[in-house]
Amino acid sequence: MKAGTLRHYIEIQARAVTLSAAGEPTGTWSTSKYAWASITPIRGLEYFSARQEQAAVTHRVRIRYVSGITAEMRVKFGSRYFDIISVLNMGERNIYIDIMAIEKF
Repeated sequence: MKAGTLRHYIEIQARAVTLSAAGEPTGTWSTSKYAWASITPIRGLEYFSARQEQAAVTHRVRIRYVSGITAEMRVKFGSRYFDIISVLNMGERNIYIDIMAIEKF
């Protein structure tokens, strides 16, 4: 993988759930990893199925291999946020991973 294709500096954030004084769960996002990435739009389609709106994957975020990234995390790029749908270790070779994500507006 050429370093020149990884031109976006991103944060990978994990959600921490704590209990408030009233005992209600509250969530905050904190950065767990930083990485250089390639962000590629895939499509911007939404479709209706069983009367529910479902968003399709909109972006692929490619980074060098890093362990510990899960679908419960999100990607932050500047002021943009992407919910992670899946994390793919391409070829199972631990060289790079593709993060399939939906951009949140």
